Amino acid sequence: MLLKKSNLVTAALLSSCLVSTTTIAGSEIALLIDMLRDNGTVSEAQYQRLQAELKQIQSQNQTSTQIEPPVQTTQAIKPVVVKAASDQFTAQLGGRLQIDAASYSGDPKMGNGTEVRRAYLTLKGTLSPDWAYRFQYNFADTGEDGKGILDAFVAYQGMDDFDVTIGNFKAPFTLHEATSDNFVTFTERASIAAFSPGRQIGAMISDNNDDRTWAIGAFGESVSQHGGEEDEAFGISSRATWSPLNQPRQVLHLGLGMNYQQTGSLDTVRYKQQAETHVAGVNLVDTGVINQAENVLKLGAEFAGVWGPFATQIEYVSTRVNRNKVDDVHFDGWYVETSYFLTGESRHYSQGHFARTIPFKQVGTGGSGAWQLALRYSELDLNDGAILGGETEAVTLGLNWFPTSALRFSANYVDVLSVDGGPNADLTPRLFQVRSQWSF
Repeated sequence: MLLKKSNLVTAALLSSCLVSTTTIAGSEIALLIDMLRDNGTVSEAQYQRLQAELKQIQSQNQTSTQIEPPVQTTQAIKPVVVKAASDQFTAQLGGRLQIDAASYSGDPKMGNGTEVRRAYLTLKGTLSPDWAYRFQYNFADTGEDGKGILDAFVAYQGMDDFDVTIGNFKAPFTLHEATSDNFVTFTERASIAAFSPGRQIGAMISDNNDDRTWAIGAFGESVSQHGGEEDEAFGISSRATWSPLNQPRQVLHLGLGMNYQQTGSLDTVRYKQQAETHVAGVNLVDTGVINQAENVLKLGAEFAGVWGPFATQIEYVSTRVNRNKVDDVHFDGWYVETSYFLTGESRHYSQGHFARTIPFKQVGTGGSGAWQLALRYSELDLNDGAILGGETEAVTLGLNWFPTSALRFSANYVDVLSVDGGPNADLTPRLFQVRSQWSF
């Protein structure tokens, strides 16, 4: 997440502490620096400068002061950062691997199976103190949203009021899209993901603070879509959030989003969604190709709260397809989810989205990791007028185990309560899905 110059005050205070305080253990200062970086208080460039100052002080004091051994902490794993000789270019490698297995019943079209859901490698860092970059590639071939380039952008963060991002990245819209798939509560996002614009090529200005965020951008198609002889779709997407309560283990989040898209020369749109699973690859509801579509307007509303180990999240999305010489159509969907950490942890909230879970006591350091129970109800309605894509409602029960901050094992049971209309009308599949995930 790109940072503001207002956070330089925090970095300056910490730097002063490093210089003037010699009685604080180096491991504690290192932990504090890592925490500031992980929760978005300091930028990557500021983080590197603070690390360099800490190493210099430790070297100076080594001859006169015995350095304490590293302490066991619950911090996230430390990234490996490569710096060029100019000390301006940095590169940090990240990645994730998600492997799923699912068993289905109640629908002969869905066969049991396994899948490498995601296999990402990410390279990010700074080109200079004011320029950042990010490149992400998915090696898993899982269909339309599978193998290929994901994030590919540069961002200028040298202004006080906003950042500028240019390239291929997620258009700002909805909380569960802003939250990485590493950190969403369930193995798959709720059914309103059918309306998510996803990653597109564009330019965006944004401002991300602890309590307020906003972003607005102009977007074309994604890197995998090309207009050819036809004009590409073009649109605007925006999102704003406010956290009137934002304290450790206590959060109140409110958000609004808008996405508008001209369909270009194709004049078509399509909305479809699986049964909150991905292994079988069968769309439970599907509008098919909607012709004579001039433009689409989507509006979203968000609410989330965290109270200690308990968290809740609610979103609603309305989608209106304006058509030429034919009746317009309207679709919508919503979900509500709750979760509870049996081991006392809390969902980590940062600048308008949820982030990595860090267990109090990790496996390997005498602990059992973090255990989380979750429940979700979702609805998606793709029926309107002559378009009968289907209306579905489902309940999902989830269990997550985080042995460490980098590992996660999940089990989801999804019960599709009803399907009204669409290609799979009256089918009510049930499924059990498990996931093994590591990320860094």
